Amino acid sequence: MPRSHRLAALGAATVILTVGVAPFLANAADHLDAPSLGSLALGSLQGDRDINDVYAFDGANTSKTVLAMTVSPAAGLLGPLAFGSNVRYTLHVDNTGDNVADVDYVARFGGPGSGPGPKQTVALTRNGSAVANGSTGNTVQVAGGGKLFAGLRSDPFFFDLLGFRGSLGLGPATNTLCDSDPTDFFAGLNTLAIVLEVPDSALGRHIGVWATTEQWVSNHWVARDQMGRPAINTVFNHTAADKEEFNVTPPSQQATVDGGKFRTNVRDTLLSLSALDGEGPYTTGEASALASVLIPDVLTYDTSTHAVGPLNGRRLTDDVIDVELNITTGGDPLGLFPERDASGGVPSDCVGRHTDYQASWPYLGVPH
Repeated sequence: MPRSHRLAALGAATVILTVGVAPFLANAADHLDAPSLGSLALGSLQGDRDINDVYAFDGANTSKTVLAMTVSPAAGLLGPLAFGSNVRYTLHVDNTGDNVADVDYVARFGGPGSGPGPKQTVALTRNGSAVANGSTGNTVQVAGGGKLFAGLRSDPFFFDLLGFRGSLGLGPATNTLCDSDPTDFFAGLNTLAIVLEVPDSALGRHIGVWATTEQWVSNHWVARDQMGRPAINTVFNHTAADKEEFNVTPPSQQATVDGGKFRTNVRDTLLSLSALDGEGPYTTGEASALASVLIPDVLTYDTSTHAVGPLNGRRLTDDVIDVELNITTGGDPLGLFPERDASGGVPSDCVGRHTDYQASWPYLGVPH
């Protein structure tokens, strides 16, 4: 299928991989992926509980693993500069393969200014037991040989938002993917980050990782957002109701809830591209196989290895947009279909990784 046809199919299937930033209202990895997390159109944002991205990779110390989550899209411009004091931020780890958390690291924050200077206090628990206390912007030692950083950092996500929109006819035709001036929309944006580095032994070897946020409402915790792999909810769940339900459905139930509708949503999204031009990209069997890989939405990682996304952790430098463009347009970046032509998809948005990642702790770049 010609590249231009694949892009047209992508637009017709409403597979939109862009971020909601005025006046360009859309979505990205997981930014603003459901109405309850905020709406620019309605003039409200809930950035302190909106997960942007989740990462799992080997740190500078090869016997330790880094788990990270970012929240608050465009922090300081759209999203807040402070973590929610009524929000619970959890990094979940499954080490038995049943998609049920065996290790939960939960971060809680005081109000703005509750720590020294303008900082917030931060407390971290592991499976309910306190393991760290400190304040944002500092390295906090974690019991058992780990460390924690929470605070404002450069957003590590990269994507040519304007070029993508232009290629789909959603923005000026002067901006298209891989034109003469590809531009990373996120290069100047910040985010709130929670970065945790712990010994591999604290997690297990073959792990699944995902993050959730919960808000304290009327004397109980209410689930707000959830993410494992990038862009699953934004790409494959098209109705507001499905997006909201996905964010509150535990991974252990995502394959079976409501008759397995989340896997069906993935399959049908892929098959809808085939229906638009009759050429592909996927057979029903291939689309179903891919749906079984992507749902449950858990980031898998072997902590004894060097992380290389998308199926073995996720590094800051992994080009997840190129992977998503390939998957949704018929490429095979996951290597699931060896009989297929691996060059069948849209290969790239032609922007690369940022240059401000740090080789050592806390790995994300300093704020802009």
